[in-house]
Amino acid sequence: MEACGRGHTSKKYKKVKGVALISVLVMGIMIALVIGGLYYILTRTTITGERVRVYTSTREAAVGGVNYAVLQIKSGLFDTMDQLGCPTGWTTVGNCCTANIDYRLSGTTETFRNTITICLRGYAPPPGDVVSGVAYSRPQAGGRGYIYSIISEVDGPQGSKSRVEAVWMR
Repeated sequence: MEACGRGHTSKKYKKVKGVALISVLVMGIMIALVIGGLYYILTRTTITGERVRVYTSTREAAVGGVNYAVLQIKSGLFDTMDQLGCPTGWTTVGNCCTANIDYRLSGTTETFRNTITICLRGYAPPPGDVVSGVAYSRPQAGGRGYIYSIISEVDGPQGSKSRVEAVWMR
């Protein structure tokens, strides 16, 4: 009765009965670790992508603030800034004009703030004059040759902030 075909006896299998259970448990733990690692990598990648998306949106809003300021300057709104001060809707801060523009990112309902500052820094030389490295102090007709500095500071979602500075000559 001890013989189980081909010369194997039940006594030989008594030594290896727990090996199958242990190998299944070890394989299960290894598979769980691999799945956990993949999950960790996936969530980290998603979080990093979200941060990049948020900062990119905030930076684009700051660039949009600079573009808005350039359009205002090109329209002639700041041509008399040196004599009359800031145009209507802009606040005077020192020798600069500041405006706060609220904006909203697409797909969100939250409103964020873009602070735009335009400062008149000087005057460029008339055409044909030699530039000595210093801006001239006499304006030209129609606001030509005015040199402005533009700063756009944006507060965005998730505490992100962006600042873009530019110099513009009309």
